[in-house]
Amino acid sequence: EGDAISIMNHVHQNGVGIAGVYTFEIAETKVTKTVQLARSHEIIGIDLAPGLTTTHVTDIVRVDDWSPYLDGVDAIVHFAALHAPHRESHSRDAFEALNVGATARLLAAAKQSGVAKFLLASSTSVYGKAKLPANASGRAAWVTEAMQPIAEDIYDETKLAAEALCADAFAPDFQTMALRFSRSFPEPLPQMAAYRLHRGVDARDVASAFERALGISVAYFEAINISGYSPFAENDCEALWHDAPSVLRVRVPRLVEAFSTRGWILPKTIDRVYATGRAEQILGFRSTFGWESVIPPDVREGC
Repeated sequence: EGDAISIMNHVHQNGVGIAGVYTFEIAETKVTKTVQLARSHEIIGIDLAPGLTTTHVTDIVRVDDWSPYLDGVDAIVHFAALHAPHRESHSRDAFEALNVGATARLLAAAKQSGVAKFLLASSTSVYGKAKLPANASGRAAWVTEAMQPIAEDIYDETKLAAEALCADAFAPDFQTMALRFSRSFPEPLPQMAAYRLHRGVDARDVASAFERALGISVAYFEAINISGYSPFAENDCEALWHDAPSVLRVRVPRLVEAFSTRGWILPKTIDRVYATGRAEQILGFRSTFGWESVIPPDVREGC
Protein backbone atom coordinates (compact mmCIF):
# COMPACT_ATOMS: atom_id res chain seq x y z
CA GLU A 1 0.00 0.00 0.00
CA GLY A 2 2.98 2.27 -0.21
CA ASP A 3 3.65 2.58 3.53
CA ALA A 4 7.28 2.08 4.49
CA ILE A 5 8.07 0.40 7.79
CA SER A 6 11.68 0.28 8.92
CA ILE A 7 12.40 -2.83 10.96
CA MET A 8 15.51 -2.08 12.99
CA ASN A 9 15.92 -5.73 13.91
CA HIS A 10 19.01 -6.76 15.83
CA VAL A 11 18.11 -10.43 16.20
CA HIS A 12 21.21 -11.94 14.64
CA GLN A 13 21.54 -15.32 13.03
CA ASN A 14 23.78 -16.25 15.95
CA GLY A 15 20.80 -15.71 18.21
CA VAL A 16 21.28 -12.44 20.11
CA GLY A 17 17.82 -11.15 20.91
CA ILE A 18 15.83 -8.59 22.79
CA ALA A 19 15.34 -10.19 26.20
CA GLY A 20 18.09 -12.77 26.12
CA VAL A 21 19.56 -15.31 23.74
CA TYR A 22 17.49 -16.74 20.91
CA THR A 23 18.18 -19.78 18.79
CA PHE A 24 18.10 -19.37 15.05
CA GLU A 25 14.61 -20.93 14.97
CA ILE A 26 13.14 -18.31 17.29
CA ALA A 27 14.78 -15.52 15.30
CA GLU A 28 13.26 -17.04 12.17
CA THR A 29 9.81 -16.75 13.77
CA LYS A 30 10.27 -13.00 13.92
CA VAL A 31 11.44 -12.99 10.31
CA THR A 32 8.32 -14.90 9.26
CA LYS A 33 6.09 -12.29 10.88
CA THR A 34 8.07 -9.53 9.19
CA VAL A 35 7.63 -11.23 5.83
CA GLN A 36 3.86 -11.27 6.46
CA LEU A 37 3.96 -7.53 7.07
CA ALA A 38 5.90 -7.13 3.83
CA ARG A 39 2.85 -8.22 1.85
CA SER A 40 1.33 -4.79 2.38
CA HIS A 41 4.36 -2.69 3.36
CA GLU A 42 7.78 -1.88 2.04
CA ILE A 43 10.29 -3.22 4.57
CA ILE A 44 13.68 -1.68 5.23
CA GLY A 45 15.84 -3.80 7.53
CA ILE A 46 19.09 -2.61 9.09
CA ASP A 47 21.27 -5.14 10.89
CA LEU A 48 24.85 -6.14 11.54
CA ALA A 49 24.28 -9.47 9.80
CA PRO A 50 22.68 -10.37 6.46
CA GLY A 51 19.20 -11.82 6.78
CA LEU A 52 15.89 -12.44 5.06
CA THR A 53 14.67 -8.90 5.69
CA THR A 54 18.03 -7.10 5.97
CA THR A 55 18.37 -4.50 3.25
CA HIS A 56 21.32 -2.65 4.78
CA VAL A 57 24.18 -4.35 6.65
CA THR A 58 25.68 -1.75 8.95
CA ASP A 59 26.49 -0.87 12.54
CA ILE A 60 24.02 1.79 13.67
CA VAL A 61 26.48 3.06 16.28
CA ARG A 62 28.57 4.31 13.34
CA VAL A 63 25.71 5.95 11.45
CA ASP A 64 25.92 9.75 11.68
CA ASP A 65 23.62 10.61 8.78
CA TRP A 66 20.33 8.71 8.85
CA SER A 67 18.69 10.58 5.97
CA PRO A 68 19.54 7.97 3.28
CA TYR A 69 17.77 5.30 5.35
CA LEU A 70 14.73 7.32 6.41
CA ASP A 71 13.49 8.76 3.14
CA GLY A 72 9.80 7.84 2.89
CA VAL A 73 9.81 5.82 6.10
CA ASP A 74 6.52 5.87 7.99
CA ALA A 75 7.43 3.95 11.16
CA ILE A 76 10.45 2.50 12.92
CA VAL A 77 10.62 -0.63 15.07
CA HIS A 78 13.88 -0.33 16.98
CA PHE A 79 15.30 -3.62 18.25
CA ALA A 80 19.03 -2.89 18.11
CA ALA A 81 20.61 -3.29 21.55
CA LEU A 82 23.11 -5.03 23.71
CA HIS A 83 21.36 -7.35 26.14
CA ALA A 84 21.84 -8.92 29.54
CA PRO A 85 24.14 -11.74 28.29
CA HIS A 86 26.50 -9.08 26.89
CA ARG A 87 27.32 -7.78 30.37
CA GLU A 88 30.22 -10.23 30.54
CA SER A 89 31.63 -9.38 27.12
CA HIS A 90 30.91 -5.68 26.57
CA SER A 91 31.85 -2.56 28.51
CA ARG A 92 29.51 -0.03 30.09
CA ASP A 93 30.58 2.39 27.36
CA ALA A 94 29.49 -0.10 24.67
CA PHE A 95 26.05 -0.42 26.30
CA GLU A 96 25.72 3.35 26.48
CA ALA A 97 26.84 3.81 22.87
CA LEU A 98 24.33 1.41 21.35
CA ASN A 99 21.38 1.31 23.73
CA VAL A 100 21.33 5.04 24.46
CA GLY A 101 23.53 7.03 22.07
CA ALA A 102 22.44 5.31 18.85
CA THR A 103 18.81 5.40 19.97
CA ALA A 104 19.03 9.15 20.64
CA ARG A 105 20.47 9.86 17.19
CA LEU A 106 17.91 7.66 15.45
CA LEU A 107 15.04 9.30 17.34
CA ALA A 108 16.22 12.78 16.42
CA ALA A 109 16.72 11.87 12.78
CA ALA A 110 13.37 10.11 12.57
CA LYS A 111 11.52 13.07 14.01
CA GLN A 112 13.27 15.47 11.68
CA SER A 113 12.54 13.24 8.67
CA GLY A 114 8.80 13.14 9.34
CA VAL A 115 8.56 9.56 10.59
CA ALA A 116 5.17 9.16 12.28
CA LYS A 117 5.80 6.34 14.75
CA PHE A 118 8.75 4.94 16.73
CA LEU A 119 8.43 1.64 18.62
CA LEU A 120 11.19 0.66 21.04
CA ALA A 121 11.79 -2.98 21.93
CA SER A 122 12.27 -2.92 25.68
CA SER A 123 12.14 -5.59 28.38
CA THR A 124 10.36 -6.48 31.59
CA SER A 125 13.90 -6.81 32.96
CA VAL A 126 13.80 -3.05 33.59
CA TYR A 127 11.64 -3.58 36.68
CA GLY A 128 14.77 -5.05 38.26
CA LYS A 129 14.74 -4.81 42.04
CA ALA A 130 11.23 -3.35 42.20
CA LYS A 131 9.75 -6.78 42.93
CA LEU A 132 11.86 -7.31 46.05
CA PRO A 133 9.62 -5.49 48.58
CA ALA A 134 6.69 -7.77 47.68
CA ASN A 135 8.90 -10.84 47.97
CA ALA A 136 10.23 -9.64 51.32
CA SER A 137 6.67 -9.40 52.59
CA GLY A 138 5.92 -12.97 51.47
CA ARG A 139 4.12 -12.25 48.22
CA ALA A 140 4.73 -12.58 44.52
CA ALA A 141 5.10 -9.18 42.89
CA TRP A 142 2.14 -8.18 40.73
CA VAL A 143 4.00 -6.20 38.08
CA THR A 144 1.98 -3.57 36.26
CA GLU A 145 3.28 -0.57 34.38
CA ALA A 146 2.52 1.50 37.50
CA MET A 147 5.40 -0.21 39.30
CA GLN A 148 8.41 2.11 39.35
CA PRO A 149 11.38 0.27 37.80
CA ILE A 150 14.56 -0.06 39.87
CA ALA A 151 17.43 -0.94 37.54
CA GLU A 152 19.54 -3.92 38.55
CA ASP A 153 22.34 -3.69 35.97
CA ILE A 154 23.67 -1.76 32.98
CA TYR A 155 21.16 -3.44 30.66
CA ASP A 156 18.23 -2.20 32.73
CA GLU A 157 19.79 1.23 33.09
CA THR A 158 20.31 1.73 29.38
CA LYS A 159 16.91 0.35 28.41
CA LEU A 160 15.26 2.77 30.84
CA ALA A 161 17.38 5.59 29.44
CA ALA A 162 16.21 4.68 25.93
CA GLU A 163 12.60 4.66 27.12
CA ALA A 164 13.10 8.12 28.64
CA LEU A 165 14.43 9.39 25.31
CA CYS A 166 11.33 8.05 23.57
CA ALA A 167 9.08 9.69 26.14
CA ASP A 168 10.83 13.04 25.70
CA ALA A 169 10.59 12.80 21.90
CA PHE A 170 6.84 12.11 21.84
CA ALA A 171 4.69 14.55 19.88
CA PRO A 172 1.22 14.29 18.31
CA ASP A 173 2.87 13.80 14.91
CA PHE A 174 5.69 11.58 16.26
CA GLN A 175 4.19 8.89 18.44
CA THR A 176 6.55 6.79 20.53
CA MET A 177 5.97 3.62 22.51
CA ALA A 178 8.06 1.01 24.33
CA LEU A 179 6.98 -2.62 24.47
CA ARG A 180 8.50 -4.31 27.53
CA PHE A 181 8.38 -7.98 26.75
CA SER A 182 9.26 -10.87 29.00
CA ARG A 183 11.41 -13.98 28.52
CA SER A 184 10.95 -15.38 25.02
CA PHE A 185 14.04 -17.48 24.45
CA PRO A 186 14.39 -21.27 24.59
CA GLU A 187 14.82 -22.79 28.05
CA PRO A 188 14.23 -26.27 29.52
CA LEU A 189 10.64 -27.21 28.66
CA PRO A 190 9.28 -27.40 32.24
CA GLN A 191 10.67 -23.97 33.03
CA MET A 192 9.49 -22.43 29.78
CA ALA A 193 5.97 -23.87 30.15
CA ALA A 194 5.65 -22.57 33.73
CA TYR A 195 7.06 -19.18 32.77
CA ARG A 196 4.35 -18.73 30.13
CA LEU A 197 1.95 -18.37 33.07
CA HIS A 198 3.66 -15.40 34.67
CA ARG A 199 6.96 -14.20 33.16
CA GLY A 200 7.40 -15.57 29.64
CA VAL A 201 5.98 -15.07 26.15
CA ASP A 202 6.24 -16.72 22.75
CA ALA A 203 8.28 -14.85 20.15
CA ARG A 204 5.32 -15.05 17.77
CA ASP A 205 3.20 -13.18 20.30
CA VAL A 206 5.90 -10.54 20.65
CA ALA A 207 5.80 -10.00 16.88
CA SER A 208 2.00 -9.78 17.01
CA ALA A 209 2.18 -7.12 19.74
CA PHE A 210 4.47 -4.97 17.62
CA GLU A 211 2.20 -5.38 14.63
CA ARG A 212 -0.75 -4.21 16.72
CA ALA A 213 1.24 -1.26 18.08
CA LEU A 214 2.01 -0.14 14.54
CA GLY A 215 -1.69 0.11 13.80
CA ILE A 216 -2.90 2.27 16.69
CA SER A 217 -2.69 5.90 17.73
CA VAL A 218 -1.85 7.02 21.28
CA ALA A 219 -2.18 10.35 23.04
CA TYR A 220 1.11 10.11 24.95
CA PHE A 221 4.15 7.88 25.37
CA GLU A 222 3.30 4.38 26.54
CA ALA A 223 5.52 1.68 28.06
CA ILE A 224 3.52 -1.55 27.94
CA ASN A 225 4.11 -5.04 29.36
CA ILE A 226 4.01 -7.84 26.80
CA SER A 227 3.89 -11.30 28.37
CA GLY A 228 1.95 -14.51 28.19
CA TYR A 229 -1.64 -14.30 29.40
CA SER A 230 -1.70 -15.25 33.07
CA PRO A 231 -4.44 -17.32 34.70
CA PHE A 232 -3.52 -15.79 38.06
CA ALA A 233 -5.26 -12.97 39.90
CA GLU A 234 -3.61 -10.37 42.09
CA ASN A 235 -5.10 -11.95 45.20
CA ASP A 236 -3.19 -15.16 44.37
CA CYS A 237 0.15 -13.47 45.07
CA GLU A 238 0.61 -14.60 48.66
CA ALA A 239 -0.21 -18.22 47.85
CA LEU A 240 1.98 -18.12 44.74
CA TRP A 241 4.95 -17.18 46.92
CA HIS A 242 4.32 -19.72 49.68
CA ASP A 243 2.72 -22.64 47.82
CA ALA A 244 2.59 -22.21 44.03
CA PRO A 245 1.42 -25.82 43.34
CA SER A 246 -1.79 -25.23 45.29
CA VAL A 247 -2.63 -22.29 43.02
CA LEU A 248 -1.62 -24.15 39.88
CA ARG A 249 -3.93 -27.04 40.74
CA VAL A 250 -6.86 -24.62 40.89
CA ARG A 251 -5.97 -22.26 38.05
CA VAL A 252 -4.37 -24.60 35.48
CA PRO A 253 -5.18 -28.24 36.30
CA ARG A 254 -4.34 -29.34 32.76
CA LEU A 255 -0.80 -28.04 33.14
CA VAL A 256 -0.49 -29.87 36.46
CA GLU A 257 -1.61 -33.08 34.75
CA ALA A 258 0.80 -32.52 31.86
CA PHE A 259 3.69 -32.03 34.29
CA SER A 260 2.71 -35.17 36.17
CA THR A 261 2.55 -37.20 32.95
CA ARG A 262 6.08 -36.19 32.04
CA GLY A 263 7.43 -36.48 35.58
CA TRP A 264 8.22 -32.78 35.76
CA ILE A 265 8.27 -30.94 39.07
CA LEU A 266 5.96 -27.96 39.56
CA PRO A 267 7.56 -24.71 40.71
CA LYS A 268 7.39 -24.42 44.50
CA THR A 269 7.25 -20.65 44.46
CA ILE A 270 6.47 -17.93 41.92
CA ASP A 271 8.07 -14.57 42.62
CA ARG A 272 6.35 -12.31 40.07
CA VAL A 273 3.48 -12.03 37.62
CA TYR A 274 3.75 -9.64 34.69
CA ALA A 275 0.26 -8.22 34.32
CA THR A 276 -0.82 -7.49 30.76
CA GLY A 277 -4.10 -5.66 31.27
CA ARG A 278 -2.65 -2.51 29.75
CA ALA A 279 -1.65 -4.39 26.59
CA GLU A 280 -5.22 -5.67 26.28
CA GLN A 281 -6.64 -2.20 26.85
CA ILE A 282 -4.30 -0.22 24.58
CA LEU A 283 -3.26 -2.75 21.93
CA GLY A 284 -6.08 -5.26 22.05
CA PHE A 285 -3.31 -7.81 22.65
CA ARG A 286 -3.60 -11.13 24.41
CA SER A 287 -1.06 -13.88 23.83
CA THR A 288 -2.02 -16.83 21.65
CA PHE A 289 0.83 -19.26 22.35
CA GLY A 290 0.60 -20.21 26.01
CA TRP A 291 2.04 -23.11 27.98
CA GLU A 292 0.26 -25.62 25.73
CA SER A 293 2.44 -24.59 22.79
CA VAL A 294 5.53 -25.54 24.80
CA ILE A 295 4.45 -29.06 25.81
CA PRO A 296 5.04 -31.69 23.08
CA PRO A 297 1.85 -33.24 21.66
CA ASP A 298 2.42 -36.62 23.33
CA VAL A 299 2.28 -34.88 26.72
CA ARG A 300 -0.85 -32.87 25.90
CA GLU A 301 -2.88 -35.86 24.77
CA GLY A 302 -5.55 -36.72 27.31
CA CYS A 303 -5.01 -33.53 29.31
